[in-house]
Amino acid sequence: MLKRFRNSSENRIQQQIREVIDRHSAELHEKVRVADIVDISKLDRRELGTYALQSHFDFVLTDEDQQVVFAIEFDGPGHNPVNDDRKNSICVQADLPLFRIYGFQEVREINAMTLTRYLVELVFHARVFQQWKENGQMDPTEPFMLSAFIKDGAKHIFDSEFDFIANGNGKLSRALQKHGLADDPLPHLSINRLTVRSPEDELRAYIAINSKKGPIMGRSSVRISMPSPGFLADVGSIQMELGQFAEGMAADDLLENIRLVGIGAGHVVTPTDELIGEIKDLSRQGYALAGGGGSSRADVDLMAAFTFARGGKLF
Repeated sequence: MLKRFRNSSENRIQQQIREVIDRHSAELHEKVRVADIVDISKLDRRELGTYALQSHFDFVLTDEDQQVVFAIEFDGPGHNPVNDDRKNSICVQADLPLFRIYGFQEVREINAMTLTRYLVELVFHARVFQQWKENGQMDPTEPFMLSAFIKDGAKHIFDSEFDFIANGNGKLSRALQKHGLADDPLPHLSINRLTVRSPEDELRAYIAINSKKGPIMGRSSVRISMPSPGFLADVGSIQMELGQFAEGMAADDLLENIRLVGIGAGHVVTPTDELIGEIKDLSRQGYALAGGGGSSRADVDLMAAFTFARGGKLF
């Protein structure tokens, strides 16, 4: 009796990856045996070699020279933590970047940019960036920012499909003005942000903006881990870039909440006080600061809320 080659979540992921790999001259391979891309003779424990012969990666991406670039695991229900640890250890020893996407996070998106597509763009752009540095085409001290890569046919140097912050600021300001909620000629100057990360690699992002009806907030959560960074360890800002995706999701949520308040349906929007309480609870639960900040014009201080349970300490 035959079985399905992919489950529905794996099918969504492969479709999202295939939409973007051509621009990087990359190839997608599915259900690749670990031992087919890792030299098991170099592993430090025999059991890892045995496991590599018996297990596979959900997805492996290679470049035009068939060099492995990174692997993706979709961690749905039923994953064995012991086997996950074995696979993580193999990837660390092989210096292979490995990302784990949990649950149904692959469907998260901003402006039709899904998390999976964003991950592929992030890794391949970071790889090119590191190659520029190695070839002397880039100052070795220059930090990597995905938003610095502008899109094809860009009209100006800030025209990037990966700049969720600047693009989000403009949308939020226009939404407030459209619904007559702006209490400032420059609404974006009242935006306040906070992103925190749990010990289990869940990112929570919050964003607030002033309005004539009081501060309105948006939030998001996304869980993705990088147990083996490989060459991405030299980039240094990958976790920050993943945090920016979460921030972009929170901005989209805020955009919808502004619309709801503007059409008189604000009663279905989670109250700001409730979200501030949620932030304080996350601080007590061991979440760590991943990013944030804002203007002194903001009516709410999300960073202060997060540090409240820590006696005012960020770390």
